[in-house]
Amino acid sequence: MITKLEVPAVDGAMQGGKVLRWHKREGDTIAFGEDICELAIDEFAVLRRTARATLLTRRRRDKLKSDLETREGVYFEVVVTSSDTGVLRKIVAEEGVRIGVGDLLAVATTDADEPLDGDADRWREAPALRVVVNRKGDEWDEGD
Repeated sequence: MITKLEVPAVDGAMQGGKVLRWHKREGDTIAFGEDICELAIDEFAVLRRTARATLLTRRRRDKLKSDLETREGVYFEVVVTSSDTGVLRKIVAEEGVRIGVGDLLAVATTDADEPLDGDADRWREAPALRVVVNRKGDEWDEGD
C-alpha cells in the first residue's frame, strides 16, 4: 500500500517552514519510533500570539519585536518520527525546500517490492503515514 508523508500541523498558527535534513534515504526501511526528517517551522505566528498573550521581560520583548520585524531566525526545529512501518520510496521535498502545512514530503510503501505507481498528484490522495512530531531541543522556552 502506498502512503504519503505530509507536513504535519505542529501548531494551529503554523503556516510553513522548510526541510532541514532527512534521516532516511530513498529505499530505507522505516520502523516504528524512527526519525524520518527534521523541519524548521516558522515561528512568526506563534511568537506574535505569545507576545500579545503574555507579559515578557523587557529584554525578551524587545528581541521578540526585532525578530518579528525582520523574520530572520524566527523558527523552531521539529523531528518527524514514524508511528508506522514501511519503506521510504520517494522523497518529494528535498533539504532546504520551503514547505506548507499539508504539502507532500515523501511517499512510502508497505513493501520494498511494491510498485510505486503514479505521480505526486496521485500520491496526495494516498492515506497518510502516521507520524509524531517532537520539538528538537529547548530553544523555545517560555520561562525567560
